[in-house]
Formats: sequence, structure tokens, C-alpha cells
Amino acid sequence: MTDTKKSDPINVPNQRDFAPSETFVVEDLDTLKVLADPLRLKILELMESPCTVKQVAASLDLPPTKLYYHINQLEKHGLIVVVETRIVSGIIEKHYQVAAYRIEVAEHLLSPGEGADPEGLTITVDSVLEDIRVSLHESLQSGIASTSENAEQGKRNVNMYSGRFYLTPEQIEAFNESITAIIEEYEKISEQQTEGDSASPYKVLYTTFPAFQRRSKSDD
Repeated sequence: MTDTKKSDPINVPNQRDFAPSETFVVEDLDTLKVLADPLRLKILELMESPCTVKQVAASLDLPPTKLYYHINQLEKHGLIVVVETRIVSGIIEKHYQVAAYRIEVAEHLLSPGEGADPEGLTITVDSVLEDIRVSLHESLQSGIASTSENAEQGKRNVNMYSGRFYLTPEQIEAFNESITAIIEEYEKISEQQTEGDSASPYKVLYTTFPAFQRRSKSDD
């Protein structure tokens, strides 16, 4: 559903030795609903490295009081964990980190079966698209991205495509294998780089599926 591997790291000295799992699998609707919020997804991105609520609030330019409820929900459902606790001026200060770098949704939530309520699929798709919409809007508003083919130097072009291919099963399999290979190649490149200098975070959304086509009257 989402990948938190590339984010804005917040370094905390003397953190407890903790290694997030590679993947967290969402098995229930309640946890899936917790993720259906762009703000919580941003919190997860920032918590790739251990950080406090105040540090996250500063990065998001929000007061900490706006985040406590969201942090509690993420912790309650096991999406983040407390990796270190300190006493600062007599106040307990908690450092949180993501429980896993990647989040996936269990198959039974996405494919409930014929006649079953597709709520899990609806939540997942709506959440992914809303996250992309919010992020794209922020990038365009801030001026770091442009939809123009002749974007100013230093601005990253926005590339979008939605269409329909008429392909054989063999052709779509070859297409998906090619795209998957490209994604895996650039995931490895991304993991070896840190933000700064010439590397910057980019949002990527990719999907293919057989499109339902209603029969025309002439087919009857």
C-alpha cells in the first residue's frame, strides 16, 4: 500500500537498537481505516527513523496537539512502536519508529469474494489515490513540481498516464514483467541513496488490471 523507505530522516542520538521489519501486513479493516488518512501516512514516512511527536510536528508545520490522536491510533494498531523513552525536564519523551518499512494489505481484504462487501478494496484504493492527490497538490503549490512540459530548470515534471491497452495475455504478462523489473532496479538505487545533493523523494503509482467491458447490443 505504501513504502516508507524514502523519507525525511530525523536523527536521534543514542537510540535503542531496533530494526523495523521489512513488511507489515494489514489483516483487519480497523487497521486499514487507520491508514486511510494522508496525515497518518506522512507521519509514517517521517518515522522511518526514530523521532518524537514534537519533531514530526515541526516537520509538518503543525502543533503537536494536532498529532497526538493520530500517533496513538498508529501505535494502538502496531504500525509504529516506542523505541526509546527519555526523561526531559521531568517529562517523559517518547521516540517512535515505524514497525515495518513497507505496508501491504492482506488478500482477503482486497478480494472478499463474489457478493461480499468490497469495503477493504474501496478503503485501500481511496487511501492510495487521496495520498497521491494531497502530495501532488502540495508539490504544485510549493513550486517544486510542474505539469508543464517546459518546466523551469530545477522543477520536476509531473508525469501522469491513464489509458487502456488491448493486449494478449502473453503481451500484458511481458509488459508487467518489464515494469516490475524497472521498479525493482530503481528501488535498489533508491535504497543506496539518501536525500540531499541530487537525490530527492518522488511519489510513484503503478497498476494494471483486466478492464471490465460491457457487451454492446450487437453482441446479443
